Amino acid sequence: MDKRVKKTRQQIYKAFAEVLKEKGYAKMTVEDILQASGVSRSTFYTHFKTKDDVLDSISANIFEHVFSHSLTVEETHDFSKSSIFDYSHLLTHIFYHLHDEKDLITAILASSSKNAFLHDMRLHVMPIIERLISDRLVKRIDVPEKLLKDKVCEDFILSVVYWFENSCAESPEKIKDYFFAMNT
Repeated sequence: MDKRVKKTRQQIYKAFAEVLKEKGYAKMTVEDILQASGVSRSTFYTHFKTKDDVLDSISANIFEHVFSHSLTVEETHDFSKSSIFDYSHLLTHIFYHLHDEKDLITAILASSSKNAFLHDMRLHVMPIIERLISDRLVKRIDVPEKLLKDKVCEDFILSVVYWFENSCAESPEKIKDYFFAMNT
């Protein structure tokens, strides 16, 4: 992506987060985002059609990074020597990435955009949940496979929501432990 495009999108994302905290999603307008970002209307509409598009882009951006299987040294954590098949490390890594976006995710979860964001998160985490189940890393219970997948996925979502509602007070490792405690 061109550096100018990336910079413009970052300005819009930052403004979106600021306005979201201040006004909430329902009361936020594109005009609010424009004023907070300093981006012109035409530039905004070159990148996005609506505030919903901005939220979708932010979610995609977060989830592409959070749920990538890239294990490199990063500013807040280092899982570069871990295997992507070590699901304990992978989930801890995911929790670190979510924590890196703490302010933005906290604002989203406190707004009317929460359900859309969590829906996207479910879609991204489900392949990992399916592997946890197929590799028998979570407790198998005598229920239909789809119900088990949905239950384990919801436990992941509940862990994330709990964590953010409590200001991410526990470490990513502790949240991963809670998740596994609910499922083993």
